[in-house]
Amino acid sequence: MSDAAAFAAAPEGKAMASQSAGAVMRGESVVLDDVYAAEIERLVALGTVLSGDSAAGEDLAHDAFLQLVQRVQREPDYLRGPAWPLLRTMVVRLALQRRRAWARELRRLARAWQPASNESWEPGVAVLDWHAALRTLPPRMRATVVLFYGEDLSTAQTAAALKCSPRTVEIQLRAARRRLAAQMQWDDIQEAER
Repeated sequence: MSDAAAFAAAPEGKAMASQSAGAVMRGESVVLDDVYAAEIERLVALGTVLSGDSAAGEDLAHDAFLQLVQRVQREPDYLRGPAWPLLRTMVVRLALQRRRAWARELRRLARAWQPASNESWEPGVAVLDWHAALRTLPPRMRATVVLFYGEDLSTAQTAAALKCSPRTVEIQLRAARRRLAAQMQWDDIQEAER
């Protein structure tokens, strides 16, 4: 189930499952355990949708509840209405704060990182000219390379497409790697395959 579907399917209206909205309106105390049990699934689903990660979504939901508990301990009458709108707002704000903090950290890292002088590398035109390199391969070998690397097919799928055995595909790929390495001057690949 996708994150959005999980969020849509999460139970609604259970925020005051064990205590009626009337009890809340009369000013009776809110039992946070009941609010937690009723709202945690929806908050985790919302946090997951906002963050793109289920673990981060769960963290957001629990952090929102921690903030709510701290606020209710300071002001016992703080939660007098339905909990969902308040908790939803808290999760959204926490998600925004984390995203902003993450962006600030990336900017700091980008300013601090300086490449070492020996890390600079300017590739030659021959290295970047893949079309010319592929054109030097025989047609069947070129087709094998394009299907395997370009189309991201498995060895078996490539063999089925070319009507040959998977072993033939492996041999064609090894030979193509050697030819391309020699042509594009990749010494480390030639040494690794020996």
